[in-house]
Amino acid sequence: MAKAPYIIGITGHRYLPPDHIPFLKLEIQGFYQEIVLRHKAESITVFSSLAEGADNLCAKLALDTGLRLVIPLPMNALEYRESFSGTTAVEFDCLLSLADQVFVVQPEEMIPPNPQQGFYFRQAGIYVAKHCDILLAVWDGIEQDTPDGAGTWETVKLAREYGKPIYQVAI
Repeated sequence: MAKAPYIIGITGHRYLPPDHIPFLKLEIQGFYQEIVLRHKAESITVFSSLAEGADNLCAKLALDTGLRLVIPLPMNALEYRESFSGTTAVEFDCLLSLADQVFVVQPEEMIPPNPQQGFYFRQAGIYVAKHCDILLAVWDGIEQDTPDGAGTWETVKLAREYGKPIYQVAI
């Protein structure tokens, strides 16, 4: 009988101070190693929407650890890619090609008239928070809502509402 996957959801800030990256890498790698000790690496899946910053970093480190990567996108990949530039766009393409699965999240909330991108980013956050077994939040801990409900705090808040454990790597 195959063991059910253990899903790590990712949320975090888009801007990571460059001098914090080495510390963040160590913290995230340590977290992944703790999970691998409790579950076999091949049964662990990381859900990352690949936003610039924390999502991207966590996805790369997951692959380096031998974990599966699933990418629930807020919108189609071509449209989403337009929000990246330079090396970030190249990293996005590379991570897409290495993922076990890539799909566009179907909205759980009623689509408003003339929805903005933030609405779709929020739907991806809802999906990750709802379907993960634990949420890895690379976050400064500030509990501040955004107008579109699509920030790291909102995803953390949703995970709490769904009763999911949260592991915070502080920025």
